[in-house]
Amino acid sequence: MLFKTTLLSLLATASSATTIPRDSSSYTDINKCLPGQISIKGTCFKAGAFCGGFAAIPCADAKQICVDDPRDDCDPKKGGADCGGVCIEPLVCGGFLGTLCPKGLTCVDDPRDDCDPENGGADCGGICVA
Repeated sequence: MLFKTTLLSLLATASSATTIPRDSSSYTDINKCLPGQISIKGTCFKAGAFCGGFAAIPCADAKQICVDDPRDDCDPKKGGADCGGVCIEPLVCGGFLGTLCPKGLTCVDDPRDDCDPENGGADCGGICVA
């Protein structure tokens, strides 16, 4: 598992511990995220620790996943196999409540849990990906 970006693409993040204040313009403008935040598909989220790269450094927090760091010029989708990443907590979606993702992101099954919508898990939660 060299880099989860190939599987999960870019993710947004939000939780009660990492909720990011934003006004209506910062939600869609990459240059208006607060210091310590990054923007993926117009959604600002808290940037965590370094991860990924050649050494495939994992995130220390099991709730987080490693995604490509949009602040650098390295792009794994354009041949950058050793790109460093950033740890984030993915935004949850789907499930019993049918929570939607922000514009530009898509809800997919969360590969970190044991719930499988293809195998009887009708109310499985998901995560938002770009």
